[in-house]
Amino acid sequence: MNASSAGEGERWSAIVIGAGAAGILCAIFAARRGVKVLLLESRPKPGAKIRVSGGGRCNVLPSAVALEDYVTQGSRAALRNVLFSWPLPDVIRFFEDELGLALKIESTGKMFPESDSSKEVVDVLLSECARAGAVLRGGCRVARIDREEDGAFAIHGEGGESWHADRVVVATGGLSLPKTGSDGAGYRMARAFGHTIRPTYPALVALRSNDAISPELAGVSLPVTACVAVDHRPLESRSGDFLFTHGGFSGPVILDLSHWFTKPREAEPSLNVKWGGEQAPDWESLLRRGGSQKAGAIARDVLPRRLADHLLERAGVSSERKLSELTREERAHWVECFERFPLPVQGSEGYAKAEVTGGGLPLEEVHLATLESRIVRGVHFAGEIFDVTGRLGGYNFLWAWVTGRKAGLALSSSPG
Repeated sequence: MNASSAGEGERWSAIVIGAGAAGILCAIFAARRGVKVLLLESRPKPGAKIRVSGGGRCNVLPSAVALEDYVTQGSRAALRNVLFSWPLPDVIRFFEDELGLALKIESTGKMFPESDSSKEVVDVLLSECARAGAVLRGGCRVARIDREEDGAFAIHGEGGESWHADRVVVATGGLSLPKTGSDGAGYRMARAFGHTIRPTYPALVALRSNDAISPELAGVSLPVTACVAVDHRPLESRSGDFLFTHGGFSGPVILDLSHWFTKPREAEPSLNVKWGGEQAPDWESLLRRGGSQKAGAIARDVLPRRLADHLLERAGVSSERKLSELTREERAHWVECFERFPLPVQGSEGYAKAEVTGGGLPLEEVHLATLESRIVRGVHFAGEIFDVTGRLGGYNFLWAWVTGRKAGLALSSSPG
């Protein structure tokens, strides 16, 4: 049976649209409870975003989680309710004990498969999906969903095929990394059911700048402490690795803060960094002590040479000047450039490079225990479609696993 005709004419208990992280987990937990599940995927092969994540290694989970690791424009109480409904230790046990996927914790706190293979992650998930009895069909792009007179749903494919189900789960992802098949279809489906979609934006994405410093220092990487502020009022500060690109800035610390510059906002935020981050010295105290060491030697001892020389030039300090020779004004310029350097931001790399999509379906529009729509009975949602975005480090996969399982378990009970 080919993909275009698979399951046509059959009545399914549930159809899950989207075979990404959330969709596959949903199908597994529903099928385990005896639900007749059809899992539809628009691409020929499922799990595309899992396969490309982490440079092909797949950061399956974080090793610790807190509410502060997530961003939402909605209720944080609702976020807490859903996120911690499947405790992280239990999620880890699911992968290691039930799926047989050996995991390792790296120094960053991220959890990867011991094999460093995202393909293994997809393989064990699909094997469990098949073992549980869920049916997977690739190459099936959904065009629309209609409600039938008996309350069931007719799912129509772009190729003219159609499927029928008592329940539908929309787990199509967002708009990020369109090369993996993400095209925002889930948002269109949700709107068709009468749901609100909060404005979406690329998140966990590199930022762009037209400042001359960027191409000159492209490839330079180092730890920094970065701070986002509006009108000199700090909004968020993070420490982590930073990378100069030819067009701007990247690295984990920038990706984690990027949402401040990509989501809709009234006031323009600013970004400044302390070079060297927590490892940097207290420059003001060090410079005040003076001494015979030259400015260039001191700066290059802490920072990459190209950056150190650039910062000294920006501060108006010759690399050959001894610390004892610096004027009060020169010391002040040095501290400003090394500890509170402003980085102008003019945009981002967009959805094409973003790891996730911010914004989306409000949690307030679903029943938190089942992720079923409060507007249309029998419709559930899971994964990236929600207005919930995690930090870099496996947090968005955790959200996908948790919501996929929750929606899947709900499919074995009566709608509403």
